[in-house]
Amino acid sequence: MIGLDDARTVRLDMQGGAMGTLDSAFLNGEKKSFRELVVANQFWSFNGTIGMTDAPLVDVAKGETVKLQIYNDTSFPHAMHLHGLHFREIGEDGGLGPLRDTILMFGGQTHTIGFVADNPGDWPFHCHMLSHAASGMMTWMKVT
Repeated sequence: MIGLDDARTVRLDMQGGAMGTLDSAFLNGEKKSFRELVVANQFWSFNGTIGMTDAPLVDVAKGETVKLQIYNDTSFPHAMHLHGLHFREIGEDGGLGPLRDTILMFGGQTHTIGFVADNPGDWPFHCHMLSHAASGMMTWMKVT
């Protein structure tokens, strides 16, 4: 069971795509305009950063509970997939959905997922539409 009272809350904003609101983002540590990102074929971001970062989205101790609020600020659906851990969607009423490792996010949607960090490792979190992941929609979580 997920104990949500003491959960660490993390925010993830998904941006990009041809019809999105992404004006610029960080790519390899440099801020680039959307035009420069398109030329580099890197046009999806998490929290204004494209691709894998040196620092994880969240670094948690084994056994810690995390609530991840995800906002899809794009016009596209994204199947967000978490390696190494399973999560439950947290409903607006606080109810918990089924155990899963992927959630489909449509444009404009916000979902909150919760999980207990019960498996130590460095775990990728990315759009499972692999062309989206390859063009920037990737991050990771660290469980120690």
